[in-house]
Amino acid sequence: MFAVFSDRIQRAWRSRLETGLERPLHIREEFLSHSPDACRLLYISDVHLRRRRGGLLADQVLATVHMSAPHAVLLGGDLLDDADQLPQLSQLVVRLRDHAPVFAVGGNHDRKVGLAKVQGAVERAGGDWIHDRTVRLEHESRRIAIAGPEATVPGDADIRILCAHHPRIWHSVRHQGFDLVLAGHLHGCQFVAFESRDFLFPGALFYSGCCLRTQCGSARLVVSRGVSDLIPIRWRCPREVVLCHV
Repeated sequence: MFAVFSDRIQRAWRSRLETGLERPLHIREEFLSHSPDACRLLYISDVHLRRRRGGLLADQVLATVHMSAPHAVLLGGDLLDDADQLPQLSQLVVRLRDHAPVFAVGGNHDRKVGLAKVQGAVERAGGDWIHDRTVRLEHESRRIAIAGPEATVPGDADIRILCAHHPRIWHSVRHQGFDLVLAGHLHGCQFVAFESRDFLFPGALFYSGCCLRTQCGSARLVVSRGVSDLIPIRWRCPREVVLCHV
């Protein structure tokens, strides 16, 4: 009896603790629409390509694209940590574009490398850099506008989406007419003791962006737990991408 109980405890511990990058990425689904014809947008943030792990992370990201079959891929910043990973980023975008259009914005780590360099790597591979502009998609007769964090608020569209990196942008845009705001940068909350109303604790006590989702009127913020971290140790916080049905 004790051996069985001990084994269950060990399995529960292992299921919650994640060290390294061996486990496949979790695909978390968020629904603005439950229609079978909904547009599927795959939001991928915090890839943090860097030496000795860039290839593995790229392969894991591609695996989620194969499984989710998105209509578009949104890269939500912190794409790489080192300038020598710019070729790896271009290769990743090329491979992603074999499956769907790719739209990208920058994060704080990309700024350290140089946003212009990261933009160049994305665009040379055929991706669209939307950090300061808006793109529009047509899906099943619906017009979907996807804006970057420094773009003006989209005008005429059936669905307005903001693709950002840092969740703090939510406080300034939640009343501006967006239906969905996507963010990553879930720093300080890779160790989750418990969840309450979609907020992750203890991080939410200190950082308002420590949540999975929150709502303000018709606007929804969705925060990704991200693909990777500088130090790959997590507790009850799986590495993930977010598949949004809109």
